[in-house]
Amino acid sequence: MFKNKQKSIMKLLIFFLLISSTTVFGQHPQGTLNINTTGYNNSNGKAIIMLFEKGNEIPKSPFKTLFSPIKDGKAQFQFSDLAYGQYAALLLHDENNNGKIDHFLGLPSEQLGYSNNWQLGFFTGMPSFKKLAFTYSASSQVQQINITYKKNKN
Repeated sequence: MFKNKQKSIMKLLIFFLLISSTTVFGQHPQGTLNINTTGYNNSNGKAIIMLFEKGNEIPKSPFKTLFSPIKDGKAQFQFSDLAYGQYAALLLHDENNNGKIDHFLGLPSEQLGYSNNWQLGFFTGMPSFKKLAFTYSASSQVQQINITYKKNKN
């Protein structure tokens, strides 16, 4: 009977060790991703940054979205506690504060910017994760995005 209790206790200890090692070792390294943006025509409305993981539909289903005021043609964003990995970002100058990318005759009518400073054009096709992907790691925690699709200044 003593041996059965000993075996049960050993099984429980092994089980708890496995659970705790999965919790400790299974955590993904993370940090704070800083995205600095520039090139806005004006300070109307707000800047919106949409962050995508592989598999998210661009621009419809961002993984995370942040908003920032625009000052002197710049806006800054911080994604805290973000696991290191591959991401893509789309930047919107939401001049009318409606929270979406407005279009006129099928073309965006508000300024846009993309990670990798990819540019929307007649021959580039639509933005995709592969085109916009960047690596976020301990040695690469800052991204710079400039508005690359500029509507005419009013």
